[in-house]
Amino acid sequence: MIREAEPWRFPEESFRLLDEIAARIQPDDSALEEWFSGYFREHRQRLAGDLHLIKRNVAPEARVLEYGAVPPVLTAALAALDYEISAVDLRPARFARAISSFSLEVIECDVETEPVPFADETFDVVLFNELFEHLRINPIFTLGEVHRVLRAGGLLLLSTPNLRSLRGIRNLVCRNQGHAASAGVYEQYEKLETLGHMGHVREYTMREVSDFLARIGFGVEKVVFRGGHGRGAVGILERLAPSLRPFFALVAKKIEAAGGHSRAASTSSEGDAP
Repeated sequence: MIREAEPWRFPEESFRLLDEIAARIQPDDSALEEWFSGYFREHRQRLAGDLHLIKRNVAPEARVLEYGAVPPVLTAALAALDYEISAVDLRPARFARAISSFSLEVIECDVETEPVPFADETFDVVLFNELFEHLRINPIFTLGEVHRVLRAGGLLLLSTPNLRSLRGIRNLVCRNQGHAASAGVYEQYEKLETLGHMGHVREYTMREVSDFLARIGFGVEKVVFRGGHGRGAVGILERLAPSLRPFFALVAKKIEAAGGHSRAASTSSEGDAP
């Protein structure tokens, strides 16, 4: 398995593209305007990292499916870069005008309970960014659908918080809290009422997610340790030991036929050692 550290800085053109797109987006419900503004401010750096990860691993002619596309900032950015992008989301109507203005295909689908509305082996790449930690019903079903709609040899790009990060270890040891990037069990479930989707159910280590994907039928080829762009002692330590960064992304290839998740497998014997 290849191990990489996300760059400390991303190209300015990525930020310009994201800023231009975000400036054109308004939620259909005015009550979500403050939430969207905060979301983009908080995730701007991460979205630039998503673009970097995709550009490095996905050919421009690839057919891509994005899970969880609202707000559609990354979706619109990939369309602007000429990727053939489709998407699914729980409630795309929240940003219907923006989706229409960018001529995006974002289909309503509850990916925890419903099959995604595409035929087998339709896509070359599936993006599953910052979603795995939100799954609360049956991740085997949800990732089984990802496996189904990917062509043989297709790629899954999955990013999620790194429980075994420096911040995660600090929170566990010093604050008696089991998280790396979120906080408050009540607040995470409260989002079901305020936003219509779950917050973080739990966060995972790289080994846990790699082992899970292996059982579904994916081979993890690369891990990219992400985030941790802060300063001070924590930032320095995260630079020196990338595996302690607060997020990671896995680049995984579909290596088994549909239904392969019924067979035990494991590709992560390396564990989480730095």
